[in-house]
Amino acid sequence: MNPYYMINQMQEFIVRYPWVCGSIGLIPLIIFGIFTAKLAHKKGYRGYFFTGFFFNIIGLIYVVGLPLAKDCVGRANVKPAVKEEKAIEA
Repeated sequence: MNPYYMINQMQEFIVRYPWVCGSIGLIPLIIFGIFTAKLAHKKGYRGYFFTGFFFNIIGLIYVVGLPLAKDCVGRANVKPAVKEEKAIEA
């Protein structure tokens, strides 16, 4: 058996189906983005999905280092995230 058979098969797959490889590459980026956004929301901030999406582990470390939003309200123009309640219509 040719020792380069597996490498040739992988190269052929990548050339034929580049969209599959791109989709598989986006999965960890999306997971980091969601995890970073959820952590920031728990701390009282909104957004931060793209911080985790583009900067991955560095963005996650940044969000971990953020202070709680309610602790910063008096010091800066930081507004804590408020849950919006939907009005019940009768």
